[in-house]
Amino acid sequence: MNSNLANFAMPYIIVIIVLAALAVIYLLVSYFISGSIIHLNRQPVPKNPGDYGMNFENVEFKASDGVNIKGWLIPGSLKKLVIMTHVGGLTKYGSTVTYKNLTKLYNKEIEFLKTAAHLHKEGYWVLMFDFRNHGESGPDPNKGIAGVGLEEYKDIVAAMNYVKRRNELKDAPVGFVSFCMGANSTIIAMSKAPEAFNNVKCLFAVQPISMEIFIRTYAGKLLSPILAKALLPMIKKFVIWRGAHPLERMSPKDYVNDLKVPTRYVQARNDPWTELSDIQSFYDGTPDNPKDFFWIEDTTHRFESYSYFQDKPEKMLEWIKRWV
Repeated sequence: MNSNLANFAMPYIIVIIVLAALAVIYLLVSYFISGSIIHLNRQPVPKNPGDYGMNFENVEFKASDGVNIKGWLIPGSLKKLVIMTHVGGLTKYGSTVTYKNLTKLYNKEIEFLKTAAHLHKEGYWVLMFDFRNHGESGPDPNKGIAGVGLEEYKDIVAAMNYVKRRNELKDAPVGFVSFCMGANSTIIAMSKAPEAFNNVKCLFAVQPISMEIFIRTYAGKLLSPILAKALLPMIKKFVIWRGAHPLERMSPKDYVNDLKVPTRYVQARNDPWTELSDIQSFYDGTPDNPKDFFWIEDTTHRFESYSYFQDKPEKMLEWIKRWV
């Protein structure tokens, strides 16, 4: 009797074990992905402007919540300034292939300093800095959790306040060249603290992003669209449970309508990690101050666009020169 009962129950026990294992895997994968969103890579900063033939000053300033921000100020021949803001998970330098991490998304060198060198050659001062939780800057007070712009905007405001304390730059016109999370942060900062941006003349925004869309498309390519759709609700729950902003709020979409400067959006048309309707919605919601759109046609990886202006700076320089 006991033997017959055991034989009868065994298939059900196996099903329960398999389902339990799948549930554990589901939770672990969701937890891991949520961690990669809210705890971005802290890469090293292997080079400085001096390695590219530019004089520079190491600078520091504090955000309103006390986070210490470290950067470089590269002097120019004109009394004009460009502030460059970097991608989440990268640094003011860019990204180095020597850095290895499970969540690293690209394995080619990205050198924002080469992009800065083009601006410097045209006579602009250039300010570059590491966002909180990145490079040489301090951690966010909330356990080092990232906001993909919703906390980092404070670092942008702090940079503007720092510039106003510099006699050489306090009245200088300012342009922004901002990448991904840096673009999110700049847009949000201009909305939340408009009084800090009186001297800002334009924005060059390269691939700002809504994180919910990024995670959905990235997970869809990495795993499958069906798995990504199944994982997303739990990922969103873990993001909130671990103390971060809701995933759907990690976007500049609610802030672009407050932009008051000429804005050029840049997007790789073949970017597999977004939906082009996302950045189109940013453009559509931006007032015509005026505004412009530049599509990068000849790339296949999102991160190639961050190196694009190292070698082809014309569209960037043309926009900055027009307004700054």
